[in-house]
Amino acid sequence: VINYYQTHEDSMAEVAARFDILPSQVSIWRSIFEREGITALNPQPKGRPPKVNHPKKQRRQLAHQSELDRLKEELAKKNQELYETKMERDILKKSLSLFGPLRPGRKRK
Repeated sequence: VINYYQTHEDSMAEVAARFDILPSQVSIWRSIFEREGITALNPQPKGRPPKVNHPKKQRRQLAHQSELDRLKEELAKKNQELYETKMERDILKKSLSLFGPLRPGRKRK
């Protein structure tokens, strides 16, 4: 509305009629815009903010957080085990390529 009012040569009453609002509202918005900028015209949260957090919600959040930490730790352990297993497999593959497979039947004295 303020953008339209500033870019066109209509009066406040004409702008208000165009957007189906009161002319005084256009005047209030214009003065707020001139004093504080566009961010002052953004919607504000409604209602009273909570005074204290409920203990049950805090316990749930802590339980959820500890569960999340436990799962992250478990995932890190599994990833480490997977890495070690892959390294062992690669070592065995390399040794087979260098020394060849064992041939049963031939024994050295």
